[in-house]
Amino acid sequence: MKVAVCCLNSKYIHASLAPWCLFSALKDKYSDTDATVFESTINNDIDYMINNIIEGGFGIISFSCYIWNITKTLEICETIKAQTNATIILGGPEVSYRAKKVLAAYPFIDFVLSGEGEETYPELINALINNKSYEDVDGLSYRDNNVIITNPEKEYSGTPINPYCDDFFKNLNNRISYIESSRGCPYRCAFCLSGRCSSLRYFDFEQTKEKIISLANSGTKTIKFVDRTFNANAKRANEILNFILENRGKEIPESVCFHFEIAGDILTEETFAILERAPKGLFQLEIGMQSFNEKTLSAINRKTNCEKLIENIKRLISFGNMHIHIDLIAGLPYEDIESFERSFDIGYSLGANMLQMGFLKLLHGADMREKPGDYPCKFSNEPPYEVISTPWLSEDDLKTLKNCEDALDRLYNSGRFLYTLDYLINECRFTPFRLFYDFGNTVIADKTSLSDYTEKIYNYFKEKVDSELLREALICDLLSCSSALQIADFLKRKDSSYKQIKKHFNDGNSEQIKIAILYKSNRVFAVNQSRPKGFDGRYKGTFYNLDDFKNIINKND
Repeated sequence: MKVAVCCLNSKYIHASLAPWCLFSALKDKYSDTDATVFESTINNDIDYMINNIIEGGFGIISFSCYIWNITKTLEICETIKAQTNATIILGGPEVSYRAKKVLAAYPFIDFVLSGEGEETYPELINALINNKSYEDVDGLSYRDNNVIITNPEKEYSGTPINPYCDDFFKNLNNRISYIESSRGCPYRCAFCLSGRCSSLRYFDFEQTKEKIISLANSGTKTIKFVDRTFNANAKRANEILNFILENRGKEIPESVCFHFEIAGDILTEETFAILERAPKGLFQLEIGMQSFNEKTLSAINRKTNCEKLIENIKRLISFGNMHIHIDLIAGLPYEDIESFERSFDIGYSLGANMLQMGFLKLLHGADMREKPGDYPCKFSNEPPYEVISTPWLSEDDLKTLKNCEDALDRLYNSGRFLYTLDYLINECRFTPFRLFYDFGNTVIADKTSLSDYTEKIYNYFKEKVDSELLREALICDLLSCSSALQIADFLKRKDSSYKQIKKHFNDGNSEQIKIAILYKSNRVFAVNQSRPKGFDGRYKGTFYNLDDFKNIINKND
């Protein structure tokens, strides 16, 4: 019997690890099983996957389920079941904590597997192919004479089978790849599932090193560790970081970047020392702050030393060699607009490359969903189960925060308007949250082009600040971010000395250098667009004193 191991990714660039973990575990235990992995995305036409599975004659079909793919996955499964007699299995966090409800609601689903699948999935497939009993398959939920039976889950130890088989690398195709060196989390945050999945355990270190080397040489440019708190064990984290550093340029190509999710307040001096000597762009760090409201953090079981967190993030950013991503969550208990504003302004002041505004999602299995009396809020019944209102934030409040998020992403996280924001916030004294909040709720961008959006920024702020300094900041941003973009007419000024100063930079230089004359600030801004962008996605620009070019201009007049 042929087995299809399937997953719908959120985007093509993400190469899902889950189906390959199941596939490799199945082939390791029952090597003669005829199994195939099918990956697609939620944005693709589902008929393509449906037709391939049906035409392939697969008798057993399984899907890994998450909040971003569950709707499309159920649609695919229902269509396949209507046209075939295939057995359909679901697993993954979106169904693991409500297995009975899934089976009761969707008669076309035959089995739901909860917990870690590397041990249980092969046993279920073997039982189905060989017509054996599956009563002893751990974590399995199924129907028996219209009665839903749920087998107890078992907690596993040790290292799962290596998922990086030949077929995986053939399908990777230079996408972002993922690696797991530990499973579980030492924390029990009320909005998260990671601490509930299993006790934190670390995988075999030698196998982790082998995985790093094989992935690094697969053609991928970014390797993301999915460990929920990579530095929970500082000694082990340091060993991995040192291994990468020692092998970069040898067994690890210099073009590969590694991404880690860390707890920022527990970093050790040894970890700082390793990170500080890392080459530019080798490491990316994602640090979850969630909130700086102590009452909020306590309510969600988030143990964070906020003072230490702020100090450590500033220190990491001062190194200037890593992309630092930090995030806040809107909709948490005791967080109203004023409280969120304080958290936002603290987060923004740290100067990270990305400040992500997330919105609380009430996940199946998380305490915030399981204990509504402790965490009162209204949320969507449809995935991703996003919060609609709380006792502290109205529905309108959250809608306005959505507009604030859009402005934050376009102005700051895109990296396109950093000079402009520096001028508005540091020189004109706009507070960060109010800038993004007011602008986002006044200027609705939709699918506006970059050129049009730039004009919207100019028109919104020009009466509030020195319009000429604003114009100069926007020009510097545009030159820093794009080599192809044409500067809009409203930003241009005619100047006979422009060509002379540009000639000074480009004479005898094969590289492409673009300049802007900034008369209001008495400077010349020059960007070498022939050199690669930095890890912040921008070309490096340099400011010169305009007075230094007066002799050049005079000679040519």
